[in-house]
Amino acid sequence: MIYLDNAATTPLAPEVLEAMRPFLGEEFGNASSVHQLGSRARVAIESARETVARAIHAAPREIVFTSGGTEANNAAIKGSLFKHYTDHFSGKPWSELKVLTSSAEHHAVLEPIEWIATLGAVVTFVPVGSFGHVQWNSDLIADDTALVSLMMVNNETGAINPIAGIANEVKKNSKALVHTDAVQALGKIPIDVKALGVDFLSISAHKIHGPKGIGALYIKSGTPWEPLLHGGSQERNRRGGTEAVALAVGFAEAIKRISDGEGNVTALRKHLLTKLAQIPEVILNSATDDSSIDSIVNFSFVPEVLARIDADALIIRFDMEGIAVSNGSACTSGSQQPSHVLLAMGKSKEVATKSVRVSFSRYNTAEDVDRLIEAMRKIV
Repeated sequence: MIYLDNAATTPLAPEVLEAMRPFLGEEFGNASSVHQLGSRARVAIESARETVARAIHAAPREIVFTSGGTEANNAAIKGSLFKHYTDHFSGKPWSELKVLTSSAEHHAVLEPIEWIATLGAVVTFVPVGSFGHVQWNSDLIADDTALVSLMMVNNETGAINPIAGIANEVKKNSKALVHTDAVQALGKIPIDVKALGVDFLSISAHKIHGPKGIGALYIKSGTPWEPLLHGGSQERNRRGGTEAVALAVGFAEAIKRISDGEGNVTALRKHLLTKLAQIPEVILNSATDDSSIDSIVNFSFVPEVLARIDADALIIRFDMEGIAVSNGSACTSGSQQPSHVLLAMGKSKEVATKSVRVSFSRYNTAEDVDRLIEAMRKIV
């Protein structure tokens, strides 16, 4: 199987598994225990926290380990808005609370915000352009906006958003907190939370050859916030529950190896774009310049081809050819619903249902791209 769905998840790097192995076996201690096993677990998890913090230029105390990007996003959104409401609007209608996001966010951002809206909060959606970039306008921000949540890199098209510039304008024009979902950005472009000027930032391990089940939320020191999970003093009283030491160690090891094969992914994108340019039936949904990350290329087809492609069978046909790709976020694949990202970009329902997302990792080769193109010619 040729695996080209790395935006959904990446294979666990062998070096990561080896780093985790002791903590899956003999080093099984609870990091909250005071005996030797517990102490060694505590040292391991705090060392991992330091590694994660360095990767995004944060302080270790600003990192909270979570079960992944979805929990990190939920914790940032709900935790900041609950705290803002209780501090400023307690007893008043939730309609006093205003939130800004985009219509092309991951469902792990959209759904918590939509849930907050059921309480009465007012949500404004920032539009996106033809390749998925946020079309920011400072007029969208109001004095009483509580939170702005915009992704750093779009998970379906690879579009890179100018978070630093947006955060700067938000801070100048309001007291709103800023959150960015950086799950697809980690390992693809530099992340510096100080330069970005954000209050919250979400990342996840399994997008960078780390283990599933662990992520992290950056919370800028002094930021008003209410924990999502209660039930213990772990994570400096910010997330109850026994720490997953092996997963944290794996996350840190994956971060240490981020630069491995980075140039290879750049070359693969160039190779794929060159091949796609030779197929007149292909229409790109991703930008081809440096406003998009190298690891994601999204494309569809001209209307005549779309008319004869069955949406339900498109990805399955690639699978039958031994190639794993997707038609959007893994959180919605299988539902055969049109991509909400492509719809937000102004694409037709047919294009949004019959698109292909190719996403690379350092383990892919030029031969993988050639096989993809060969298979695509058969299918379309």
